[in-house]
Amino acid sequence: MKILERVSIVEYEEKYAAGVAKMWNESRDNWGGDAVVTTAEDVVEKEAESTNLHLFLAVVDEEVVGYCGLSEYKEDKGALYIPLLNVHPGYQGLKIGKKLLLQAIDQTVKYGWPRLDLFTWPGNTKAVPLYKKCGFFWEDRDDATHLMNFMPQVLQIEALRPFFDKHDWYSTSVRPIEIKPDGRKEKGFTFYEYRWEAGEEFVRVQFERTGRGISLIETNDWQVEMEVPDFKLLENKDYPVTYQVENFTSEGLEVSLSGNSSPLVNEDLNEETMVESEWSTSSSVQVQVPDQEPSPWKTHPVIGADITINGKRLPLRTGVFPLQAGKVDVRTVQKYWRPRQKGTLYLDVESRMEEKTIWTIKWPRQKVIEWSESSVEVEVEGKGRATIPVSVELLKNGFLNEEVEVEGRTEEGRAFSFRTKIALAFPGFGGKFGGDTDTEWYGYNGPYYVRIEKRNHMVSIGSVRSKEDPLLLMTPKLGHPFSEEFSKKMATSVEYIELAEAFVVKTSLESEAFPGIVLNSYYKIYGDGLVELHHELINNGDNDYKNLHLLQPVFPKYKALTLPEKDGVVIGAEALIPYTEYLRDKDLSERWLYTTNRAGDTFGIAWPKEATGRKDDWRFAFDYPLDQLPSGQKICRGPIQIGVNVTTHWSDWREMVLGEVNPLPEKPVFEVVPKEGFVSKTGDEVTHSFRSLLTPHVYGTLTVENDANLYRKEVKREDGVTAIDVPIVHERPGLTTLTGTFRSEGRNADFITCQLVQGDQKVNVSQEEDRWTVDNGVLTFTASPSYFPGIYSLCHQGREFLHHQYPEAGPRSWWNPWGGGLRYVMDGVSPFSMMKEETKVGSVSKEDQDGNHWTGICLATTFHEHEKVKGVTLKQYALTLPEVPVVAVYAEIEQGAPRTFAAEKIALEAFLKPDENLSLCYARIPTEGVFHTYYAGVEEYELESGPSVVIGSDGKKDHLMMVHSQTRKQAEMYMNQDVFLVESVHEWSASSQKAAAVRPTFFVIGEHEEPWKQHPFHRISFKGI
Repeated sequence: MKILERVSIVEYEEKYAAGVAKMWNESRDNWGGDAVVTTAEDVVEKEAESTNLHLFLAVVDEEVVGYCGLSEYKEDKGALYIPLLNVHPGYQGLKIGKKLLLQAIDQTVKYGWPRLDLFTWPGNTKAVPLYKKCGFFWEDRDDATHLMNFMPQVLQIEALRPFFDKHDWYSTSVRPIEIKPDGRKEKGFTFYEYRWEAGEEFVRVQFERTGRGISLIETNDWQVEMEVPDFKLLENKDYPVTYQVENFTSEGLEVSLSGNSSPLVNEDLNEETMVESEWSTSSSVQVQVPDQEPSPWKTHPVIGADITINGKRLPLRTGVFPLQAGKVDVRTVQKYWRPRQKGTLYLDVESRMEEKTIWTIKWPRQKVIEWSESSVEVEVEGKGRATIPVSVELLKNGFLNEEVEVEGRTEEGRAFSFRTKIALAFPGFGGKFGGDTDTEWYGYNGPYYVRIEKRNHMVSIGSVRSKEDPLLLMTPKLGHPFSEEFSKKMATSVEYIELAEAFVVKTSLESEAFPGIVLNSYYKIYGDGLVELHHELINNGDNDYKNLHLLQPVFPKYKALTLPEKDGVVIGAEALIPYTEYLRDKDLSERWLYTTNRAGDTFGIAWPKEATGRKDDWRFAFDYPLDQLPSGQKICRGPIQIGVNVTTHWSDWREMVLGEVNPLPEKPVFEVVPKEGFVSKTGDEVTHSFRSLLTPHVYGTLTVENDANLYRKEVKREDGVTAIDVPIVHERPGLTTLTGTFRSEGRNADFITCQLVQGDQKVNVSQEEDRWTVDNGVLTFTASPSYFPGIYSLCHQGREFLHHQYPEAGPRSWWNPWGGGLRYVMDGVSPFSMMKEETKVGSVSKEDQDGNHWTGICLATTFHEHEKVKGVTLKQYALTLPEVPVVAVYAEIEQGAPRTFAAEKIALEAFLKPDENLSLCYARIPTEGVFHTYYAGVEEYELESGPSVVIGSDGKKDHLMMVHSQTRKQAEMYMNQDVFLVESVHEWSASSQKAAAVRPTFFVIGEHEEPWKQHPFHRISFKGI
C-alpha cells in the first residue's frame, strides 16, 4: 500500500505527545537546523496552553509525520490562521502537507470563515507551490511573507456550488504557479485571480488584496464585476463606482444590488432589474479619512455591494485608501532635547493632488516649542514630496500633538484647505509626558519610554540613549483557553497620569471572549529606567469567572543572559544568543532574568510572587492564576518590573527586586565541571563533564589533556545528551590543570580548568611563640599578631610571594606602620588603631560546600578601643588543603556593638613581592587596550583589576593568581617604587548581635601565565558564610 493511502489525519490528543516530540526533534533541518530538544512533556504543556481551535496530525502506522495548527488570525478580522505547519523530512514529497492544508481549509469552511492565512519566509521555496496550489496568494510586501487563502469564501458562495459539487476544486485549478509574490497591479490595486476548468465548464473569481473581497466572478452563464476608479481616493470628492452584470444565457437574470460599504464610505445604492444581456450601473461615492491610516496588516475600508442573481447572493468588495489632499509630518534627527535649546525640525510634506500646488502651513501656538516663523510656504509638485527645515526653540519637554491648518492653491488659482495632525516627542532630563501618533501611544520619563502600538497593544520599553532595541511586551491574553482577541483590538481608552515619582500610561481593553471583563494595564515609568506594569481586571458583566488566567508574554533578546538556578546563577558568557526554547524554565529558582549587550546596555526583568515565569512557545511569559473573579469585583496583579539600564550587574538587579538575599555563585552556560566536585584525593576517579545548562543536546568530540595523558570521547546527536563525560584518575596531588577542545559540526571551543587534588600529607599548624605557621607540604603561610594583624608570609617551595618587613612594622611609602602581607582592613580603622587592639590566633578547620575540610588559622581581633567599631570582632581566615598550592582567605564580622552598621566597607590588602627585586615583579591584566603587563618598583600606577590577576616575576615559571570574590565592590592595584598592592573592596551590613561575612578570595600558585576565564573557585564557599 502506498504511504499516502496509509496516512490518516487525526485531531491531537495527549497520547500523541511523544510522537509529536519525536517528529519535531527529527525535523530540525526544516527550521534552520536549530538544536531545540522537545520532550513529550513539552508538547503536553504547549498544547494545553495553545490558542489553536484545532491541531491536525498526520499519522502513518502510529508515527506522527505531520502537524498543522488552526487558530483565529490575530492580526486582522475575518480570518482563521495556520500558525505552524510541518511535515517530517522523511515523508516530504508524499502530499502529506496537501492533506493537512485541505483539512484546515475544510474546517474553515465548516466554521463559516471567509479566509485562511499563514506566514512563511521568502526562502521557503519548496513549500510555496503547495501553498499556491491549495489556494494561497503570496502578498507582495516588504515587512512580512504573508499568504492569504480565499477558497473558504469561494466554496461558501451558493451560486458557485453547482460547479464545485461536480468538480474537485484542487484538481481543476488552472491558476499559474510561480515562485514569487502574486497579483496583477492596476490603478494602485492588486488583484488575485482563481480559475478552474473542467471540460467546457469554468469559473473565474478575482479578489482585491486590501479589501479581502471579490471584485469579479465569471462563469459559463454570467459575469459580475465592480470597478473603482483608483485605490487612493481623496476625501469628500465624488467618485463613480461601476457595477456590471453580463448574461451569457438565453434566459433573463433577476438581479438586485444593495450597497454594503464601510461606514467611512458615503454611498446610496439600491437597485433591481432583469438582465437579458448586459447591464451596468454607477453610483457616486465619497470617502472619509479614518482616524488611523489603513495598515497592510488590516482589512482596508471597502466600497462594495451585495448582488443577487436569481436569488443567490454575491458579495463584491474592493478596498480603498482614503486620503486628504496632502500629508504633513514633522521630524527631528535629535534624540534628546533640553528647555530653551534651539534646533531644527524637518517638515516632510506629500501632495496627493495631480497638479503642482503651493501650500501655506500655519503653526499653532502651544506650550512645547516656539516656531521661528508663524507659518511656512512650500511649493509641491503634483503627487510629489518636499522637505523643509524649520527653526524652533524648545519651551519644555513634552509631546507636540496639534492640528495644523494647510491652505493651498493650484497654479490656476483654485483654493483648497485641509487640517492635519502633527505629532512629535521631545524627551529630555526630567521630562514626564505622554502623547500619541496615528499608530502609537507614548509615555516618557527622561530618556525612558513606553511605546504602545494601537493596532495590537504590543508594548516597547526602552531608552532613547540605548544602543539596544527596546524590550517587547507582547499582547496580553485571557484564558483558559487563551484568546488572541486583544491582538486585533485598539484600547477603548488611554490615560496619562503624572505622579511625583513617575509617569503612568493606563490602557483599557474590553474582552469579548470573556464578556464583561475589562483589562486595565498601568505602565509606571520612573526616571531611573525602572518600568512597573500593574494589571487590573474588572468584571462588569453578570457572569462569575473561575480559574481565569492572565498571560503577559515578553520577548527579550537573550544577550549574555543571566538566570537564577538553585545552586547558582547561569551566566551567558558566550556570543550565542539563546532562543526561549533553550531555557530550562522549570529550574528557575527566583523571579528575575537579566541581559546585557557588549555596549553595556542592560535589561532586568522580574515578576511578582503570584505569577509564574515560564516559556510560552517562542516567547517568555508571566502567568497569573486569578482563581475567582465574581461579577462586580476587580483583581489587581503585579508589578512586573522592567529595568532599562537600571543596574550594571545582575547581582544589583537581584538585590533590587528581591531585597536582602544571600549571594549566589556564577555558573557559565558551557563548561567542563567535575561531577564529584572540584576537590578530590590522589587515586580518586573524577568524572569531568563538558555540559550545557541549556536544553539542546551536546554532540561532537571532546578532547581533554591532563598530565600528558590525552582523553577523547565522541558523542552523536542521536545520543540525546546535554553532557559529555570523561573519567580521569588523578594520581598526583596539587593543582592539576586540564586543557582541551570541543569540536562539533557547528562550533569549536577551547577550555582550561583545574582540579584540586589532595595529597596524603596532613596540613600542619604550628606555633612558635606568637608565630603561627601553616604547612600543607608544598606551601606555608605565617602570621604573627605582635608584628601585624594579618598573614605576613606566603612561601611556595621556599619562594616568598608576599612583601613584609618582619619582625618589626614601620613606615613605608604612604603607610605607617606598614607590615605588608595580606589582611582585611575595616574602613576608618588606621594601622595604628588596629595595632592597639588585641589579636588572637588559633588553628581552625572549615568545611566547604562539598564537605571537604580546609585547615588553617583564624586571626580574631575584638575592638575595645576604637570608638566607631567598639564591640565588633573581625575574624580573618586563611585555609588550605593537603599538598595543594592554594590558599583561601575570607573574613567574618561578629557585630557585638549596640548599633547597626549599614553599607560599611572592608578591604582585603595584599602586598606582593615574588622576587627579591621589586622592579622584576609584575601584574598581568588582560584589557581591551594594548598594555597587558605592568611592573612594580619603577613608577607610580593605579590600575583597575579584573576578576582575577596573575602576579609573577621575570625568570620564574610559577605565578600567583589572585582570584577576587564575585561579591567585591571593586578591585584595584597600586604600584610605586616601594610597594606592589592589590586591593579588593567589599561591603558589609549587620545589626547588633548579628554577623556578616566576606566571601573567599583565592591565592593560586602554578604555571598559569594568564587569568583563567573559567575556574571552580567562585563556587567554593565555607559553611557559616
